[in-house]
Amino acid sequence: MNHIIIGKKGAGVLLILLVLAVACREKGSKTGENELSSIPVEVTVVKKQVLTIPIRESGQLAAKDMIKLAFKTGGIIESISVDDGENVVKGEKLAALNLSEIKARVNEASLAWRKAVNDYKRVLNLYRDSVATLEQLEHIRTARDIALNNLQIARFNLKHSVIKAPSDGKILKKLADAGEMIAPGYPVLLFASTEKAWVVRCHVPDVDIVRMNQGDTAHMRFDAWPGRLFTGIVSELGSAADPYTGTYEVEITMDPSELKLVAGLIANVEIYPADTLHAITIPFRALKEADRMKGIVYRMQNGKAKMTEVNIRQMLDSCLIISKGLAPGDTLITNGLEDLLPGMRVHPVKPQQ
Repeated sequence: MNHIIIGKKGAGVLLILLVLAVACREKGSKTGENELSSIPVEVTVVKKQVLTIPIRESGQLAAKDMIKLAFKTGGIIESISVDDGENVVKGEKLAALNLSEIKARVNEASLAWRKAVNDYKRVLNLYRDSVATLEQLEHIRTARDIALNNLQIARFNLKHSVIKAPSDGKILKKLADAGEMIAPGYPVLLFASTEKAWVVRCHVPDVDIVRMNQGDTAHMRFDAWPGRLFTGIVSELGSAADPYTGTYEVEITMDPSELKLVAGLIANVEIYPADTLHAITIPFRALKEADRMKGIVYRMQNGKAKMTEVNIRQMLDSCLIISKGLAPGDTLITNGLEDLLPGMRVHPVKPQQ
């Protein structure tokens, strides 16, 4: 049997080796335990970005000029020669009253005018012959002028007992039918001029109206034309809030289109203000929880997960705008949130391809 003899020097070296081996084993054991207890997460560094944030609202399509056409006088409607949606040209006859009574009044006023003229001539001759007084002449002259005014009124009423198209346009709505008795000034037809552009009118809150200016670009989409994008510019901005809703009316003039447009279509509107916003944005997946405009995210701080409450200013198509809770330079956990709890140890990993 062979024996290995170790001297004092060799024994010292062996002891050192044993101590190092034990230390390495303990260190490796702790490192393995730490890796097992630390959760791998994907992170990103929070930065401020320059954004152009669209204002999204719904609006309604309308003609630039919409007019309620009516008769100047009342009476029985004799005819309406157009229907809803029909295109008309300037000067085209659209509707007429029964003119029997109105023409009779014109004839009556015409006879009264002729009589007043003859009376004036007769009294004028008498005045020249010093038979009639100046007072009598002035009285008969006044009667003549009144008769002329009555004749002009009667003729004006006759002229406006027929409705004609004020310009090229379209009949949006027929509000009465032939044979009905109608009062003076009561709308008969709702008319939209097509000589001017179509507009979309929508209402925006005060926080948005202050960001907008005339000339801002806008995009519109209609359910009636899926997949089609319409463009335009902001042409008018309301200067006073609606007393009931507290919102401001905005008018967008649409660029010309070859497609058929009908008043009343509902539009999904995106308005792009010229001003920009410097803000912090985060991806949707970084949001652990949300309740209305507040949310919970996790930051990585000193190797641990720190729960943080944030205020959400706005939701965009690809991210969230954060108004409070995060600062530039924060390390935000963007993936691996499923089983994460406050205080857990985490370590960053490369995003999965």
